[in-house]
Amino acid sequence: MSIRAALFLTAVVIFVSILGLVTLYYSRRARRTSAGGWKQLLGRLAMMDRDGVAQVALDYADESGKRRTDDSCAELESPQIWTLIGGFEGLEALERNSLVLVDLAFYVQQWYPEAVVLAEELRLSAREVQWHVERLKGAAKTGNLESSFADYAQPAIAKYYLMTRQVLALYERGNLPMLIDLQRTI
Repeated sequence: MSIRAALFLTAVVIFVSILGLVTLYYSRRARRTSAGGWKQLLGRLAMMDRDGVAQVALDYADESGKRRTDDSCAELESPQIWTLIGGFEGLEALERNSLVLVDLAFYVQQWYPEAVVLAEELRLSAREVQWHVERLKGAAKTGNLESSFADYAQPAIAKYYLMTRQVLALYERGNLPMLIDLQRTI
C-alpha cells in the first residue's frame, strides 16, 4: 500500500470518527432537551381552578365552543365570574396559559405531524384570549371594568377552556405517554 493510500484511509477514519462523535453528542443533547422541554412546558402552566373555569365556560358556550342561546345556561353574574376565575390574577394566568397551550401543540408535532393545523388554530385562539384580556385591562384603567367584564371575560374563559379540551384531545389522538401528566396539570 502506498503512502498516499494510507494517508487517505487515515483521513477517512478520522472523518468518520468525528462524524460519529458529533452525531452522538447531538442525539444525547436532543434527548435531554426533549425531556427538559416537556417539564419546562408543564412548569410554565399556572395553576387555575379547573372547575371554576369549566363552570364559567360552559355557562357561556357548549362543549364545541358555540355560544349558548338557550335557557339552559345559568347566566353567571360578573361578581361570580370574577370569584370563579380568581380576578385579574386568574385572567392573566389564563392569558399566559393560552400561549403555553400553543407551545404544547407545537411540541407534539415532533411525533404527530398532524398537530400543525391545531397548533395554528390554537395560536389564533390564544390571540383572541389576549385581545379580550387587553380590553379588560383597558376597561379597568378607565373605570369601566364592571360594565365590560361580562362582555370580555366570559368569552376569553370559554375560548381558553375549549383550547384545553383541544390540546388534551390532540395528545389522546396521538396516543402520547405525556397525556397523563397533561391531564393532571391542565
